[in-house]
Amino acid sequence: MNTGQMMITIGALMLLTTVILRVNSDFLLSTVQMAESKYELVAVSLGTSLIEEAFSKPFDEITANDSLISSPAALSSNLGPDAGEDTRAQFDDFDDYNNYVEYTAGDTSLLSADFKISSKVFYVDPAVSLDGVATKTYFKRIEVEVTSRFIDNGKDTIRLTKINSHFYFR
Repeated sequence: MNTGQMMITIGALMLLTTVILRVNSDFLLSTVQMAESKYELVAVSLGTSLIEEAFSKPFDEITANDSLISSPAALSSNLGPDAGEDTRAQFDDFDDYNNYVEYTAGDTSLLSADFKISSKVFYVDPAVSLDGVATKTYFKRIEVEVTSRFIDNGKDTIRLTKINSHFYFR
């Protein structure tokens, strides 16, 4: 084999090495993106489940026993769990989910990743602001945040929000 053939062979090997490294790099990047997408879907599912669970409860502690109210002033001032409601299973109304925090690290049904789920509930007046108002209204908003170190290396947060309205009929 002469020098020209040797140079062509070395060039071909370098080109083959470059192609193999590029394919492996793309494959690894695709695998990471697929895993992050999976964790994001699980995070959205966890947040949605918490919101749907909160919506399955009565609007307020006052309305939990089917009491009719005729003014927002009759609604609870305390947004959060009442005395004796120490766990999520004991929550009996929508605003008990205020300042709720849960870590899934000990949950054996979620073997893929650890998540932190937190929620806040506050009164809103759609005519004024959806960010929260100081007065009681017939509207409460729940905001759920789900974070994990597996979602964009812990830099991203999944935020879900929904407004609950109380209606009464006479």
